Amino acid sequence: MPRATCHDVALPPTQDDLTVAQNRSKSNTLNSQRNGVGAGGTGTFGGYSNGKSGSDKLTILQMILEASGLRNQSQNREPTSKDIGTLIMLGVMFLLFVISVTGFFVMWFTEYYNNTMLENLVLAENSDTAKSWLNPDPKFDTLLKAHIFHYPNIQDYLAGRAEKIQIRDMGPLVYQEHTVKDEVSFNKNFTVTFRDRKSYKFLPEKSSIREDDVLLVPNVPLISAAGHVKRMPIGTRLLSGILINGFNEPLFKNLTAAEYLWGYEDKIIKLKSLGKGKRRFGLLMSRNGTSVDSVQVNTGEDDITKYSTITQFNGMPQLDYWEGEECNRIDGSEPSMFSPNLLQTRDTVHVFLQVLCRKVPLHFEKEVTIYDDIDVLRYRTPMDVFDHPSENPANQCYCTNTERCLPSGVINATKCYGDSPIFPSFPHFFSGDPVLYKIFEGIKPDAELHQTYADIHPRFGFPISGASRVQINIMLDKTPLLRNQGARLENATILPLMWIEITSGDFSDEMLHMLYVSTFGLDAIQLALKYGTLLIAVTTFSLIVAGVYYLNSKREESLQESKSSAELEALNGGVVMVQVQHFNLPAPCAPSA
Repeated sequence: MPRATCHDVALPPTQDDLTVAQNRSKSNTLNSQRNGVGAGGTGTFGGYSNGKSGSDKLTILQMILEASGLRNQSQNREPTSKDIGTLIMLGVMFLLFVISVTGFFVMWFTEYYNNTMLENLVLAENSDTAKSWLNPDPKFDTLLKAHIFHYPNIQDYLAGRAEKIQIRDMGPLVYQEHTVKDEVSFNKNFTVTFRDRKSYKFLPEKSSIREDDVLLVPNVPLISAAGHVKRMPIGTRLLSGILINGFNEPLFKNLTAAEYLWGYEDKIIKLKSLGKGKRRFGLLMSRNGTSVDSVQVNTGEDDITKYSTITQFNGMPQLDYWEGEECNRIDGSEPSMFSPNLLQTRDTVHVFLQVLCRKVPLHFEKEVTIYDDIDVLRYRTPMDVFDHPSENPANQCYCTNTERCLPSGVINATKCYGDSPIFPSFPHFFSGDPVLYKIFEGIKPDAELHQTYADIHPRFGFPISGASRVQINIMLDKTPLLRNQGARLENATILPLMWIEITSGDFSDEMLHMLYVSTFGLDAIQLALKYGTLLIAVTTFSLIVAGVYYLNSKREESLQESKSSAELEALNGGVVMVQVQHFNLPAPCAPSA
């Protein structure tokens, strides 16, 4: 019998065969998607043309959405309004974040805000600040309080009938001091040159004594003339001595308070060799009217840290009264204003006091609140400012170029006062050596009453309160001109004449309220900007992080959906393929012969 032959007959597929086919189909589909090849075989991303092939091109918005994961990975559809809103929100948040971070660094780590506010303080020519400084409103006038030392028992002491000299502090006589600037010149180097012109109005309601009260006081022209005559050539000295002795001027004389302060005609002053054309003498006479001294200060226009710094005094960049450059420096602040930048560090500031002919340091003491609700910085003069060089070596140059260096508590300002033996100090010789007042009864030093201090506004840099206190003394030089009258007094005895106190005027409630509101307002704005920028930066950063997290979640969801769709398609395609392969059987075998 012939044996039948035929092709191999395919058996129905098993479960394992189906699983292998499905896995291969799914793997091929995923690999195709990773390589950016879609079903059509062209280079696309998520079913869209990437611009290198195909006719469809992405718009800018579509590209942003694509990069953000907002665009459906498996469907070619236009972005929803929610997608666009999310992008706009992120853009706005990013812009606010950049602005707030910039503001944060400006407000916290620079002086931009303060310097912007301080630009209104500079003394620019024709500015409102300069105009009010040149001719201030009388409501801002200062008060001058004069205390005169009265010697009621001096004759008994000189005659040997008293053990000590009684001294009575008579005063104060209070005057309203109005200051305007005269002979003003704004210079090209950001400085302004001027002379002070002062006028005074007596305030009897604030004074303890009257101007016509008679007091027994040292004869300043006579005591001063003794030193001048001693330095004259012998011929002039003899002639001047004869003339002065002929006047029979007493060592102490009776004068009214007004005469002693503001001037009276004096025979000795009228002498050409001594008075140099003057006819009157008064302790404060040179303060009334235009000052003989010119001052030049920096306006702060080029550098706010130089604001109010004195650059010239009487046309010179430094003094020539003392020995050495350091003591002759004049680069302290003008007493009525300070650069706020110098106050921020709480370092020592210096003021140039014409009455002392030198700079004086002011040390930061503490922050205080005055007038109930205004915060200020309190500065005081150090205790050793008039100390002997053996105790304060920095004062050595104030003694080297003088005839005498007296004990701690006074400074020899003879050269500053035209060779008159003037020795300034703190009132009642505060912080001075007790040897200075051992022969006096009635000297009572008190820090609260006699030390200089200033309460300075930290933002505006001007003193709101405080007191500048200086005592004027004269040294007795026992030349033949005075020897007979001052026999019991030791040579170089320091006689206190008077002390003055310059304070701020009385502020009205309206002015104090205005000052408080302006101060509080600027501080509140600064704090709001500082912490506001910080809050906005943190908030916007948090929103940006939340937005990015949201977008990332949406992208992950979109990728997951695409992956699931691809797996489903691959699975369906694999099953169909297996079914076709196994159920399309070949023709039956033909019988073999």
